[in-house]
Amino acid sequence: MQPCHFLILMAGFAMGALSTHGQSAQPSKPAEHLAATSAPSALLAVSGKVEVSKFGSTEWSLATLNQTLSVGDKVRTGAGSRAAIRLPNLSVLRMNERTTVEIQKPTTTVSKATLSIQVGAAYFFGRGQPGEINVRTPMATSAIRGTEFNVQVDSNGATVFTVIEGGMDVANDLGSVPLKPGQQASVVHGAAPQVSPFLQLNNIIQWSLYYPGVIDTSELEFNPEETTLLSASLTAYREGDLAGALARLPSLVGRSDSSGIYEAALLLSVGQVGQAQSRLGDVKLKTARSHELIDALTTLIATVKNQAVPNTNESASVSASPSLLMARSYWLQSRFKLEQAFTLAMEATKISPNFGFAWERLAELHFSFGRVDEARQAMEKALELSPKNAQALALRGFLLSAENRIVRAQEAFEQAIALDPNLGNAWLGLGLCRIRRGDVRAGLEDLQTAAALEPNRAMLRSYLGKAFGAAHDSDHALNELRRALALDPSDPTAWLYSALLKYDQHRINPAVEDLEYSLTLNDNRRLFRSRFLLDQDKAVGSVNLANVYLAAGLTDVSVHEASRAVTYDYANPSAHRFLADSFNALRDPARFNLRHETVWFNETLLSDLLSPVGAGSLSQHVSQYEYSKLFERDRLGFNTSTTARSDGQYQEFASQFGTFGNSSYSLDLEYQFNKGVRLNNKLSRIEWYSKIKQQPTEKDSLFLLTKY
Repeated sequence: MQPCHFLILMAGFAMGALSTHGQSAQPSKPAEHLAATSAPSALLAVSGKVEVSKFGSTEWSLATLNQTLSVGDKVRTGAGSRAAIRLPNLSVLRMNERTTVEIQKPTTTVSKATLSIQVGAAYFFGRGQPGEINVRTPMATSAIRGTEFNVQVDSNGATVFTVIEGGMDVANDLGSVPLKPGQQASVVHGAAPQVSPFLQLNNIIQWSLYYPGVIDTSELEFNPEETTLLSASLTAYREGDLAGALARLPSLVGRSDSSGIYEAALLLSVGQVGQAQSRLGDVKLKTARSHELIDALTTLIATVKNQAVPNTNESASVSASPSLLMARSYWLQSRFKLEQAFTLAMEATKISPNFGFAWERLAELHFSFGRVDEARQAMEKALELSPKNAQALALRGFLLSAENRIVRAQEAFEQAIALDPNLGNAWLGLGLCRIRRGDVRAGLEDLQTAAALEPNRAMLRSYLGKAFGAAHDSDHALNELRRALALDPSDPTAWLYSALLKYDQHRINPAVEDLEYSLTLNDNRRLFRSRFLLDQDKAVGSVNLANVYLAAGLTDVSVHEASRAVTYDYANPSAHRFLADSFNALRDPARFNLRHETVWFNETLLSDLLSPVGAGSLSQHVSQYEYSKLFERDRLGFNTSTTARSDGQYQEFASQFGTFGNSSYSLDLEYQFNKGVRLNNKLSRIEWYSKIKQQPTEKDSLFLLTKY
């Protein structure tokens, strides 16, 4: 059985308070200042055939990952290919297949670049100031006042601008129109721009969404000629290299059902949903197995686009098809049904023990429940069968991060990105590692890249919002959380983070409202459960939500909620911290009435014993702290609070604390003086706590406490 402190750590990478309230430990610069440093554009992701033509040249050469781009350079993508460009000021431009983009000189003194999109589709995600990026197409120009939009340019120049967030002004020689979120502007030859609303965002940006591999090739029945032709592609697929499998896919004349399904699965891996559905429509459905494989891909599409799955039983027990089991596992996880998702993934590995993608899926779900050893074993099995599986390498990075092996974790994430630069989880992990190592700007860039690569995942927006909050940029933090709520209103993650941010801004009543709603979405648990890998069970007290209730004057509610959290999971350190802080508000400052003293000390001690090293400060005077080891960087901190009254009462709190790798400590001093109101009524009290914690292995920790 895993020690509880490590289980919680595995679940808690990306949770925590949105700020270090009350601390003076090396505060980060606001994100707008971090973003103000202009950097050259560079290619973040290269999938398939991507070419670059340098300024002044007519020659095209194959692009490379992280290649620097200058004004006048052009980038184009081939069939079944995609690219992502990091622009100055924390902006990302994604390019669909058959798209050509040129980086031109700024058109104004304010803008930093002008993007000329000559043909194809591009999705822009940025968090800079209005007017910093402008877009030009053959038939229109746009001044961007927003942060998220899509542009589609047909071969004849006809253009459609779609604003997802923010705004823009679209103009040509015949007119100009402003666009707001939820609106499109169509521009054709000889006409002014026309505005209309759009309904299905996922249908517009579906080419940019991420689709994992779910098809087990052992279920496909190729004829001998197809087996020979597809040999190189199938080898790449079984190794976990989806992009390589598509690049090696030959042209198949008179394709069979199996080759059509296989090609559809590979087209999905680069977001070509329309082409994939067309291939599936050509399948003749000769066998029951063909039906199941088509059902698997159809279920996957609906899951990624957050749509209902037709004719699917939610209890979806066991099927004879590992591919369908995989697809339904993803769908059930998207519905917060983690136990059922795990059962189907386990069954897929039993039916097809050489199915590498299924072992990686099983490892993910073991990880989501904090079963670290099982997750590591399944992950290693996945990499043994599919050594180029980027998802498995990203999972290795998260496992290493939990062990505080940040350098090796970062290497694993970088390996995953090299194999699949469109994998949002890998960029998320890389960004968290960089923040953990003190590079806040690079970490924010990577987290924004993750959100840009998978723009429909509310989880990534929530983490980006949390990162902005940790950088003391509340405007961008609230903006990302609002977007997360719009993407998935049923996910409690963003509501929880929003409550914490509003509390930090002293907006107590709205914070309580968001907190209560997050608990409702969380099936009224006082422990947090999310459908995602990094947010398994944690008490909401891991970010000290007792303070939210206490600030609203709801002391009894705070104690009640904290008690329920402890009852739900007694081994959870955050639940005990929640309860300790609630009882702390009831303690007698003069220590004459000791009614709540013992229970406060007991809960504080249990929290310190069970929590992993680095999960916030050990100091009992620093009430709101970062739970995530990756947002909580190695550092020294100091906190002090002084109260002096005209009647002679004086109180001083002082804490000095620090975290270094697998070691943390805190020194806490409290001094109180009250001269009293009569003879011999004077009070002078000093309390001193020293705490040191060392975690020599991933499963063991040592804790020393001295009190004076």
